[in-house]
Amino acid sequence: MALLEARNICKAFSGVYANENISIAVEKGTIHALLGENGAGETTFVNILYGIYTADSGELFWKGQPVHFQTPMDAIASGIGMVQQHFSLVPKMTVLDNVILHLRGNAFVIDRKTAERRLIALAAQYGLQVNPRARVADLSVGERQRVEILKALYRKAELLILDEPTGVLTPQETAAFFNVLRCLKREGHAILIITHRMSEIMAISDQVTILRDGRKVAELITAQTNPEALSRHMIGRELRAGIVPTQPAGEQTVLSIKQVSLARRGRQHPLEQVSLDIHKGEILGVAGVEGNGQKELAEAITGIRKISEGSLAYQAKDIRGWSVRRRYEAGIAYISDDRHGDSLVVGMNVADNLMLRDFRRKPFSRLRVLNHRAVQKYAAQKMAEYQIRASGTTGPMTPARLLSGGNQQKLIIARELADQARLIVASQPTRGLDIGATEFVRKMLVEQRDAGKSVLLISADLEEILALSDRIAVMFAGRIVGVLPREQATVQQLGLLMGGITDKEGSL
Repeated sequence: MALLEARNICKAFSGVYANENISIAVEKGTIHALLGENGAGETTFVNILYGIYTADSGELFWKGQPVHFQTPMDAIASGIGMVQQHFSLVPKMTVLDNVILHLRGNAFVIDRKTAERRLIALAAQYGLQVNPRARVADLSVGERQRVEILKALYRKAELLILDEPTGVLTPQETAAFFNVLRCLKREGHAILIITHRMSEIMAISDQVTILRDGRKVAELITAQTNPEALSRHMIGRELRAGIVPTQPAGEQTVLSIKQVSLARRGRQHPLEQVSLDIHKGEILGVAGVEGNGQKELAEAITGIRKISEGSLAYQAKDIRGWSVRRRYEAGIAYISDDRHGDSLVVGMNVADNLMLRDFRRKPFSRLRVLNHRAVQKYAAQKMAEYQIRASGTTGPMTPARLLSGGNQQKLIIARELADQARLIVASQPTRGLDIGATEFVRKMLVEQRDAGKSVLLISADLEEILALSDRIAVMFAGRIVGVLPREQATVQQLGLLMGGITDKEGSL
């Protein structure tokens, strides 16, 4: 008997099906993967399973009994936990407070010491160490992911739903996380995991259900299939070989970073004595475990953070006092790793989000009056060019919150890769994208590079770093610990540098 069974689930938005007659059975003690392109309906489907959405029709069964979850609290009470792609944590609260928040059975006075001991033991058991007393706002993205996982495990979930759980993890962290999943599987838990990475599906899952355009198109035994077959089912074609840049990088320095530091935070600087040169017509990859200064580096370059020491020279001009807007108008674009926090106003529509940078310039405005016809035309062109899929028939008027995570990311990239961009700071640009969309975004970055533009690519995906970069810089503890030509870099060497090991003796 399946632990969870869904039969003929349907859900429509604005008259268009996001899920159409989807049926799936998740067995106890198995890992079941859910695969599909961005917008294929995976996230909508698991949101129905978790009580965030209500299905228009269809049936849900939990341990053989019909259920109808009105809210996530109902699903949690039944034994279902979910780690969403966009975290549902309270930034100002501590890790412990987030884990025990709204926990059924909490007394009027909570025994915090007992709760903390239990959380520490759980974290140690599964290799998900995090400081229970740390504020979530002070944690890296990877650490926040661990808190979400611990929150579900703390509630003793029998079924764990994971929406792109490894998007914020390094290869080493992913391997450790998979050991956690295998342990849970051995203990009899069921796991439903959404991932777009074929290697992860082949490594961890027992079964794969594939969605396309809101419908189930295949259900396969993982041991009896391969990545090529999965790709054909998902996007109707096989993936191309890796992208290879077509020309060598130039010698002209577009951005020169010399001995840059940020103001001390606690006992150390978020960035300390960082020096890098980015050349015209090159992709400089930045690898590192999440939280080692990559985001701070991106924000220092784009003007979000003010440096305390060192110099920043863009096209031979000192830009330390330049605002974010002035840097953008000079050609510095930014694709942030935090879609909702940094890049989108989710309550606004697609067209308005595309205008966040350029609403002051012609042809979009004249005498401070917005030309809506020009905005709509431009938005429609960008949606077609960047393959942004919107629910229903509203097109550019679709609220950004109704787009899938991958389509939200493509919306940001469409805005930032403007004609005037000369230096593109791309932080985790393919995080959360399916394999087809990832291929598209990587191609766009290489086209920018081949057009003579410069790209600073920050990515936790070593495969991506090695596939796209001309040179690779590695960050550890806010410092640059090594810069290598791509042809000399190996996964093993980069992994050691990411752990702070820079010599054969294994020390810094």
